[in-house]
Amino acid sequence: MIECYSCGYEFEEDDNEVECHYCGRDDWGEGFYRCEECGALVTYSGDEWVCEYCQNEGITEEETQMDDDDDDCFMLFCDEDDEYCEDGIPDVNQGWVGEHYG
Repeated sequence: MIECYSCGYEFEEDDNEVECHYCGRDDWGEGFYRCEECGALVTYSGDEWVCEYCQNEGITEEETQMDDDDDDCFMLFCDEDDEYCEDGIPDVNQGWVGEHYG
């Protein structure tokens, strides 16, 4: 069981969500829980969950528009220090993905 850091409500482990309630983007990690008692967003470890895209503050419609010619747009998805990124652009062809399918 996972306990809400704010009010102590206990979650079933398979009740997790992945879509941020502020900006609608999917969490790329394990997901989070939304407390039914107080509305807090909680991580698997019982801490406050914060969206990697909008930090729980929402993002503007302009920020969600992707322009194929503008590499800076990809920075919404790709951290400069991410080992799977090249020049701020996510490398979606990792190679290892195909290796693990029979």
